[in-house]
Amino acid sequence: MKCPQCLTENDISSTKCSICEHAFAPQQVKSARYMSFYAEYFAFRELVTPQLIKVVYIVGACFITAAGLLSILSPETLNEYEVGPILTRLGGILVLLVGNLVWRMMCEGAILLFSLHEMLVSIDTRAKVLVRQGKNNGQ
Repeated sequence: MKCPQCLTENDISSTKCSICEHAFAPQQVKSARYMSFYAEYFAFRELVTPQLIKVVYIVGACFITAAGLLSILSPETLNEYEVGPILTRLGGILVLLVGNLVWRMMCEGAILLFSLHEMLVSIDTRAKVLVRQGKNNGQ
């Protein structure tokens, strides 16, 4: 920050000039501009898809679990011990374990893409603030 009296360059956090001891006016902090949820929503800054993916994950996991349990506990597999029902039980166990794991990984991958978007928006916002602060301090 330059002293308006002697034009000496001082630290940004200084309250007075290091040479002439001229007191600096306190820096005014601009308040963040608040936008409503709807304004953010229609400007596509507020994403609803990550929350929707979480709901879809829960519903899908319930269906996968039910399908696995049904294939394990169906009356045909409980009454007979032939090759078919045994394979059906093993298939049900695989659906319970691997199916839910793969479904979770797919949903996490989709959420990861949206998290990257949110992080990039955050970096962009911070960069704009730093540029504004640099322009204000350079004047």
